[in-house]
Amino acid sequence: MINFDSLILKIFAQENNDFFQGARIQKIQQPNRSELIFFIRNNGESRKFYINFNPNFYHLCFMSEKNEKLRKITIPKTAPMFCMLLRKYIQNAKIIEINVPFGERIFEIYFEYFDELNEKTKLCLAVELMGKYSNVILYNYDTNIIIGCAHNVSSEKSRERELSGLMPYIYPPKQKKKNLLKVSFDSFKKNIDESSIVKSISSLYYFLTMPTTQKIYDSMSPFSLENLYSALKDFLSIQQYSYFISDDFSKFFLYETENSHKVESVNDLIDDYFAFHQNVFIKENLKQKIHKAINIRLKKLYLLSDKQNEQINKMDKALDYKKKADILMANLYNLKNYDDEVLLFDFEGNEIKIHLNKNLSVKDNANKYYSLYKKAKASYEYAITGINETKSQILYFEELLFFLEKTDDIDYLNELYNDIFLEKKEEKKNIYVDFEEYEGYKIYIGKNQKQNDYLLSKIASADDLWFHPLNSPGAHIVVKLPNKQTPPDSVILRAAYLTKEFSSQKNNSKTSIIYTKRKYVKKANNKLAFVTYQNEKEIIL
Repeated sequence: MINFDSLILKIFAQENNDFFQGARIQKIQQPNRSELIFFIRNNGESRKFYINFNPNFYHLCFMSEKNEKLRKITIPKTAPMFCMLLRKYIQNAKIIEINVPFGERIFEIYFEYFDELNEKTKLCLAVELMGKYSNVILYNYDTNIIIGCAHNVSSEKSRERELSGLMPYIYPPKQKKKNLLKVSFDSFKKNIDESSIVKSISSLYYFLTMPTTQKIYDSMSPFSLENLYSALKDFLSIQQYSYFISDDFSKFFLYETENSHKVESVNDLIDDYFAFHQNVFIKENLKQKIHKAINIRLKKLYLLSDKQNEQINKMDKALDYKKKADILMANLYNLKNYDDEVLLFDFEGNEIKIHLNKNLSVKDNANKYYSLYKKAKASYEYAITGINETKSQILYFEELLFFLEKTDDIDYLNELYNDIFLEKKEEKKNIYVDFEEYEGYKIYIGKNQKQNDYLLSKIASADDLWFHPLNSPGAHIVVKLPNKQTPPDSVILRAAYLTKEFSSQKNNSKTSIIYTKRKYVKKANNKLAFVTYQNEKEIIL
């Protein structure tokens, strides 16, 4: 991802200067601690001016409705303190001018403000877009005193520059760069490190980032420092740039290049490029949270499953307790009380040693073994009852992980997040489920948990056929059967192959696919597509 640089900011200010001049701030919102939205109106037109000062995505632009949705912006019910301060001082205020200090990533908006005594004052909102030091500062231009900051900076955080209310506003330290347009070729040649030309130019001169310099450097044929010097000056002298974004959104350009698409303005370039990357970040961040939560639950279920299997494996020991109790009772009158152990013959004629508590009678020892047997048997029966439920839950969460890796649908991710974290129940909406026509039959393919749930609850009828990989994560496949007719084997086989295709067993040499009628598939525990089934048949592919 390419950072927002000073040249882009300079072009943005030039492109939108006319709209800012004389505009008014109608409304101010602060979605979170690193975003601001200003509703600005001028000449009968309203726009949303978006400022992001997150260290990873710092930029500003007029935000389109499409890209607002990509950014998944939500407005809190209670406005943060900095938002309240901005509303107090600059909501309904008139913008006098905007300014970008030469070579800096600082966007300054100057306002006309009338105080409590109705005296006119000039305020400045300085939007500093400088990586981890990004900030938004409102200060009185006449007195140079800060009114408030989005992020206060104490002396502990910065020795060079403190920022907080009632302190004087000072510019960040100047970069030690030069304007190439005012540098002679001899001076340019003298200062360039020819072992690292691109990096050297980027560190020495304003507006020449490494990607831009690299692109111009690569286009030199034949290459010479003099040709590069002229090309760089020509680039900086352009009055009207063209704007392109790579088709994979990994880069943006101020010139035409391969595998890219053109956008109409620098504002569209900024808005489209950063909204795309914010959306990717939101999805990946959401995926990580969901992935972590699912793994925590799976870890607990795996431990529970191990304990249940351990209890099941103890049934032999439980039967041994009963056997010893039966032998003791059979020999009740042949034994003396208060022995430590006895050697007896079991019912098959084999000799067996039985340990006794010498403080108890033979009968009480037998009852103790019966008690141990009953306890072990109860644990076994409880484990048997619970193991199938545990296995179903493990499969459910493994299936969630499977679909989590496959999906880029942020609405589905949000629904999944709510289902796991908030257990929020929302009204079901119509959902599109993909299908293919095969020999006159419709075969539906649920490609995520939401589609699977909708397929089972809304699309499938009782006698339709339901397919799923055996004990493995995968899509729910449904074959619609008009008039309850029996489908040919070729349709069943096609549905089975699709089930394997959309499962974690896709690349396995052998995969078990089960299928049954929809009426034998039951939804469990109110979870999305968490099901149990019976009367199934199996196909090995």
